[in-house]
Amino acid sequence: MTQPTAGELAGDAPQWWRAYVLAERDQADELRDLAAASDDHARRQLAWWLSERAGMDEAIEVIRPLADAGDDVAELWLARWLADCDLLDELRRRAAGGGYRARLELARRLAERNMLSELRELAVAAGPRMRLLILRTARQADSPGMDIARLCADLGDEDARHGLIHWLARTGHLDELQERAESGDDYARRWLAEALRQRYRQHGR
Repeated sequence: MTQPTAGELAGDAPQWWRAYVLAERDQADELRDLAAASDDHARRQLAWWLSERAGMDEAIEVIRPLADAGDDVAELWLARWLADCDLLDELRRRAAGGGYRARLELARRLAERNMLSELRELAVAAGPRMRLLILRTARQADSPGMDIARLCADLGDEDARHGLIHWLARTGHLDELQERAESGDDYARRWLAEALRQRYRQHGR
């Protein structure tokens, strides 16, 4: 079950503990009664219990009001569960409304599906700091391809740019490496020169 935050321990710890114990004992009906009586701790524990033991649909329904009220943990869970259940329309709405967690989870899902155009739009619409977080999240998704690396590099992710250039040099994609060098990328220029030296040595033997 979920662990308490520092605020919960300092404030309404008894209510948190009651909800925690009920969840540990699989007393979902009691949690539902408390959640219906506006006990947010019970609602969180019930949502987590449902996600682990019952079904994600109900877990999403239970946690959604807390997320709508601005609860950070609830926003995180909801965004993650929406992404995992492929409920992308709601995730898109929450991302468009400025939801921090929703934008990152949407970026992860778009990267996993290689949906480059929508991922680009999501990143471009964000401010510089959020854009970098979106791009880094995309790169950390499951099995991101080199198209994702190119997109991230072109949108200002320096780690992605360095990794892409190193990969181009290592795998012999010198045409693209040369294009990037000619566009003014000093890092690409250095790796291009090194790749050409290596090629000269190999052919000179």
